[in-house]
Amino acid sequence: MNPRSLTVATALTVALAGTAAPGQSGRPDENALFGGGDEKPTQADTSTPAPGPAEAPSSDRPSEDALFGEEPATSANADASNTGDAAERQPSLTEAPPEPGDRDSNVLSGPGTRSAFDSEEAVNDPLQIGGQFYLRGFAAATEGTSFGNTSFAAPTLVDGYFDARPMERLRGFVVGRLSYDPTFIPSAESNAPANPRVLLDQAWLRFDFDRTVFFTVGKQHVKWGSGQIWNPTDFLSPQRRNPLAFVDLRTGVSMVKVHVPWEAEGWNFYGIAVMDDLGTDAGALVDNTGGIPTVSDAGPVNRLSRIGGALRAEVVVGPAELAATAVAQRGRKPRFGFDLSSALGPIDVYGEVGLKKGTERPLYRLPAGVTVEDVIQGREKVETYVPSGLTPQVTAGANYSFGYGENDIAVVGVEYFYNSTGYTSSLGYPFLMLQGAFQPLYLGQHYASAYVFLNDPGPLERTSFNLFTLGNLSDKSYISRLNVTHRALSYLTMEAYGAVHYGHKGGEFRLGYTVPEFVVEGETIPGFTVPAPTFELGVGLRISL
Repeated sequence: MNPRSLTVATALTVALAGTAAPGQSGRPDENALFGGGDEKPTQADTSTPAPGPAEAPSSDRPSEDALFGEEPATSANADASNTGDAAERQPSLTEAPPEPGDRDSNVLSGPGTRSAFDSEEAVNDPLQIGGQFYLRGFAAATEGTSFGNTSFAAPTLVDGYFDARPMERLRGFVVGRLSYDPTFIPSAESNAPANPRVLLDQAWLRFDFDRTVFFTVGKQHVKWGSGQIWNPTDFLSPQRRNPLAFVDLRTGVSMVKVHVPWEAEGWNFYGIAVMDDLGTDAGALVDNTGGIPTVSDAGPVNRLSRIGGALRAEVVVGPAELAATAVAQRGRKPRFGFDLSSALGPIDVYGEVGLKKGTERPLYRLPAGVTVEDVIQGREKVETYVPSGLTPQVTAGANYSFGYGENDIAVVGVEYFYNSTGYTSSLGYPFLMLQGAFQPLYLGQHYASAYVFLNDPGPLERTSFNLFTLGNLSDKSYISRLNVTHRALSYLTMEAYGAVHYGHKGGEFRLGYTVPEFVVEGETIPGFTVPAPTFELGVGLRISL
């Protein structure tokens, strides 16, 4: 990807998912720890370190370090585990042994007692320990609900990691997660997860063969696709990313990843064996209040025949980066994807296409003129069907960044998503919820978004603002949200947001409906009402070490 596209794409991703905490020398960055994208070593990995905030360039597109207040990259804290020049990026931390001379020197530095640290076979600080502590609070108002009865949640998330690098070409990494919400009490009859809940987010080992082929084995994060909101080619996760969340809370996927970079051309090739179920049609979406999937059809892969496979090639052609992906797993339909990102003058453009024949789960269709009440009362039947042809999902977007004032940057952008298997109206949404087939952000047929990002505007240093609107064009419902992040201290990030829901009542982003009382087989079933959301407020505190 060209540097300008990479900078803007990273800026937008951080804007939508929250500003990252500052780096610390010797520790991996947050993307590697808490859900970042796949690492792609290219020639850019060995370039001159990016300038820090105090030495930001004067162009309209400052470096990512200048944008988000990170410490400048150095050879001491750069991750060399996925590059071919690891010795340069992670030099020995000890002095060379003394030159041979007298008897004592010969004995102390001879082959029988030579230190592995002095021979650069090991480092003197092979284990780093750190983590993330994340406190949040949310209030969501709905129509007809009093202030005292407004729903409230206060999830707490704690991530802890062990990062072992005993040698420059060997790395082991483990992230454990604890989530707890004092406002949530699972009932014995429900299938809700435990509270508190302990998860394994990542556990992988990375090494290379002759600095040419790089292996990562274990539970890890791999994110594909260039879209900011919708990622139809992000095949290697059974959960959809929630773009409304400050932090991507999805856990990793168990796999064996083989990476072959072609550094001379900046190309990358991947082969992956996956030991998790890759089905996503049910629409598992990690919610904004604790990272619990709302729907999931993932199952165990406990037979050799169920191990999935994926291939991906990333090539650079002029100013554009192109990628092609193929994924297959027994019991799942093969999927193919293409994505690109490039620059057209001052505008950065990107797009994704995900292809599959049919769907994993059946779709539902209500007969013309039928209401949900008719279906519930048994007067009409819902038609189920599976499309027979290709079912494409397409994302296309563009953004423009420009400087204003001294070292201030703004980004404006739009994104469109077409979902061939989506529904064109909200009539059947209550039925979909009962069937466990309600898939947020992948429910309608047409979506669009627009966003504006401001970093450190005027005198507000270490503060960023992101205003964006998401719309389901098919059911004409919308949500607008303002995210604010501020780095108060070196390791403390404060965040807040406010959101409003509007548009068609009963649509995805203003989901409210009423089911009247009805009779089934002589038994009266009382009616009920689901109030439509009106606005939300939330705050958060995050410490990353």
